[in-house]
Amino acid sequence: MISSNTVGSPAHDVDVIVIGLGPTGATAANLLGQRGIRAVVVERDISIYPRQRAIASDEDAHRVWQGLGLFDDMLATMSADVRVHFKNGDRTFLSMTSSESHGQGVPGMCYYHQPELERVLRQGIERYPTVTLMPGYDAVDLAQDEESVTVTLRPADGGPDRKITGRYLIACDGGSSSIRKLLGIALPGKHIEEPWFDIQLRAWYDLPVDAPLDFTFISDPRRPGVDCPCPMGYHRVEFRVNKGETVEQLQTEEGLRGLLAERGIDYDQVEIYRSWGYTFHIRQAEQWSKGRAFLAGDAAHIMPPFAGQGVSSGVRDVANLCWKLDAVLNAHADPSLLDTYEPERRPNVTKLTAFSLRIGKLVMLGNPTAVRLRDNVIRAAMLVPGLGPVITKNGLKPRYELGTKGGFFARTTRRRSPRGTFICQPWVVGSDLAPVRLDTVLNNNWTWIGFPSAPIPRALAEAGVHEVKLEYSSAIATHTVAPGHYVDSEGDVERQMRTSRAQGFLVRPDRFIYCSDRDITADDYARVASVVAGARLANYA
Repeated sequence: MISSNTVGSPAHDVDVIVIGLGPTGATAANLLGQRGIRAVVVERDISIYPRQRAIASDEDAHRVWQGLGLFDDMLATMSADVRVHFKNGDRTFLSMTSSESHGQGVPGMCYYHQPELERVLRQGIERYPTVTLMPGYDAVDLAQDEESVTVTLRPADGGPDRKITGRYLIACDGGSSSIRKLLGIALPGKHIEEPWFDIQLRAWYDLPVDAPLDFTFISDPRRPGVDCPCPMGYHRVEFRVNKGETVEQLQTEEGLRGLLAERGIDYDQVEIYRSWGYTFHIRQAEQWSKGRAFLAGDAAHIMPPFAGQGVSSGVRDVANLCWKLDAVLNAHADPSLLDTYEPERRPNVTKLTAFSLRIGKLVMLGNPTAVRLRDNVIRAAMLVPGLGPVITKNGLKPRYELGTKGGFFARTTRRRSPRGTFICQPWVVGSDLAPVRLDTVLNNNWTWIGFPSAPIPRALAEAGVHEVKLEYSSAIATHTVAPGHYVDSEGDVERQMRTSRAQGFLVRPDRFIYCSDRDITADDYARVASVVAGARLANYA
């Protein structure tokens, strides 16, 4: 697709080699291209994989894709108005909406047809002349030294092997990652033996993109499952394979008719795309990097599917890793910055894995007495003032916070320190009184954002940290928003600062708060300066 990659130094063909072009690898390619980093993306398949492996993403991924200028195109084939039901027979014991984004300024959980998502991501890569795609190659060997990574690639058509050398490598090649195996990194965890069966189909009608969907967890002990309507008429249903059944039997016309009838779907009114059996894996790599090679997405962690966090977790990984690679490659930051990748990301993966397992246990209860207790307890909890609305808005999902122990954050903290949490994304109004999203103003920079009582510290300004000057909402009423100043008209950032007892935040390029004005020390000025000076950060493209 792209052949305009600039020629690297004799020792390095490119700066970063990305292995795998699924959602994680394609997001990484866009992030690297946005930052002007020379990258090559290697993918085994020639074209986009047609099977719908993932169906959902959340606000964390959406905010990253928004920063790449791609999310509006994605929304054209996504459904953002999704209702999630837990049903036992004809009775619904829990219903939730999934649109809550917890202040991130983008829709919460969205559902999609994965090949459409990947199409938008790949088209996004075409904007960047520094990124080259290499479809039709397998990575079969890897060697490293103190300055580079060399990968041996074998073409799928049987041609001769070739080698590519880069400064760093990101393995986004899935749960069976060849790179992880070549690095000798173990993937401990557990394998759930209970087999499940997945049917991917398409109705003869097209469901409008803006139509509300009903995503149903079938919490019936006789046959638990999941019913997943998707945009563009696509639909997936998944069932547990019961004792005495085989995947081969269920794949016959008789087996498919019977399973679909359990969900009220007429076999003759739909087109069966694919059906397959699978089992669950719950694993995390023992380490997420070795030398100059890093694991991301399923190559680093395989999650149970119940919370729909596989794609979003991979996007979180590369969003964390790519700005740090940019700092090392373009701002000459110390490579030890890259050591903060795993300590910052692993805690979130661990929490989301546990959350997904809790949902799975809720769905797959097999004891009739336990099932009745579950249904009654949840229905009662929904009636408790204050608790019901939290559950309804999917408020039980762990909020995305980065691990601060071993991460790149202020070392000194005060009570209520916001470090390791993202800055919210409200609409803000500048001197032209036109509302824009805050991330447009932050523009992938290290940014000090504060009210007049907390101007940017001189040392940070001299280091090249960008400043966003906030004004209180009264400035809009008097039409006195000064050039370079912005008003958070709904007071979202103001409330976030009030909760932290702060007047200013230092925000990293990935929208996470390094510290507040209450935490920062002279040591932090030096640390931040070491990763900011000289960085090349492109605009939204």
